[in-house]
Amino acid sequence: MSISALAILGVAAVMILALAMARPVRRAHPGRFRRRLVAPRLKPMSRSEAEQYLAQWAEISGQFVESPGGATIRAHELLETVATARGLPTASHELRTRALGALFPGHAEAADRLRAASGQAAAGNADVESLRQAMLAGRALLTELLAAAPRVPDIASVPQRRFPARRVPPQRSATLHP
Repeated sequence: MSISALAILGVAAVMILALAMARPVRRAHPGRFRRRLVAPRLKPMSRSEAEQYLAQWAEISGQFVESPGGATIRAHELLETVATARGLPTASHELRTRALGALFPGHAEAADRLRAASGQAAAGNADVESLRQAMLAGRALLTELLAAAPRVPDIASVPQRRFPARRVPPQRSATLHP
């Protein structure tokens, strides 16, 4: 066997050994290899989409007097919808809470408060004042979530560029002479 063939076999053996050893290390230290949530990025949202979500919130909060529990449940669903539309993690509630805490530290507990109040309202054992406080916290978080950059321009708000009329000279036809 030549030296180059032995070198290739040696490198292949080292790679196989490294792969075989990496699996037990990963199992022994799972937290070390877990992906960390450093700084989540928000998906762009147009101003008209944000205004639609705010209008939905206004409608829901208007129904709070008649049905505080139902309004709180719908408010929680709307906040979850907006968070998903902005691209926050959907794998688990804990990941979403950490992402919201990283993006909006002053409003990190608002999603948890609204979620807990929604659960209490669904169970039928929530007092109106705790639901109201959760709705206020949820409104503040929703406003921050909708106002946060990045933004995409609305199609209707992009000005159409007008080009000046160009005078095109008349086409001259070529006469064919036989």
